[in-house]
Amino acid sequence: TKKLLLDFYLVNTEISAEGNKVRATINGKEFIINEWAPYYIEGLPLGEVTVKLELINANGALIDTPFNPVERKVTLE
Repeated sequence: TKKLLLDFYLVNTEISAEGNKVRATINGKEFIINEWAPYYIEGLPLGEVTVKLELINANGALIDTPFNPVERKVTLE
C-alpha cells in the first residue's frame, strides 16, 4: 500500500483557517486540516496505522460532540 485515503464527513459545522478545524493525528504526528476534502496519506510504514480525528474550535479546544474524537486503526500490507 503506497497511499491511504483519509476522508471524513462533517455535520452542522464548517471548517476554515479562521474557524473550526480538524486535527488529524497519524501515528502520533499531528496535522491541522482547515479544508474539507479527501486527502491521500503517503509514506506510511507497512503494519498498523492509527488515525485520530478531532474537531477543534479556533482556539484549538476540542468541540464537545458525541462522535468527537474518533480513532481508527488500519493495517497496511
